[in-house]
Amino acid sequence: MLLRIFKILLIFSIISILLIFFKSLFKFKETILSFKRYNDTKSSNIVILTGGTNRIKDGLRIVKSFSKSRKINFKILVSGTGRGFSKKSLINQIEPNFNPYLIECCIDLDSVSKNTFTNAIETSKWAHDNNINKFILITSNYHMPRAILEFKNIMPDKKIYTFPIKPKKHNIEKWLNSFQTFNLIFKEFCKYIFASIRIKISNL
Repeated sequence: MLLRIFKILLIFSIISILLIFFKSLFKFKETILSFKRYNDTKSSNIVILTGGTNRIKDGLRIVKSFSKSRKINFKILVSGTGRGFSKKSLINQIEPNFNPYLIECCIDLDSVSKNTFTNAIETSKWAHDNNINKFILITSNYHMPRAILEFKNIMPDKKIYTFPIKPKKHNIEKWLNSFQTFNLIFKEFCKYIFASIRIKISNL
């Protein structure tokens, strides 16, 4: 009798945990879609996170549109480029009519970062060295929740604006129609949970 009750309680607990998990997963998807593109191009510097498909190209396209609306008086960090990536490599990814002077005067490359956590650490150093108090963070929309979590934890005193990039291969709004998109969000949600737990433990 006791064994049967234990089995029932175990099954009920597992079902409850799964329901909570998937409810949180759906909420996470809504969080991804909630981030807005910050378009006040006169007030901030820019940080572009690499890692996703075409993030650098998309980021530079945004920088190009921003630079048209003001004088060149801002700093740009491309974070997580990897060893061997140089400004010459960057030039190969710029679009026609992109002002090459921007690369020489305003863009810094971070080749140290290996993940979102180290992106935040290296960006914090860059912001400190350049006396930067606010910036626009450019990354893929599905990556933005975790990026903001890590960045605000490392830089609580900085004003961070978001500019999410929609991935061409993934429609987040219709995530249940594609196994690849569902899998992408599922993995990112798990990473977000682990990052949240790590941050809470480290802040104890």
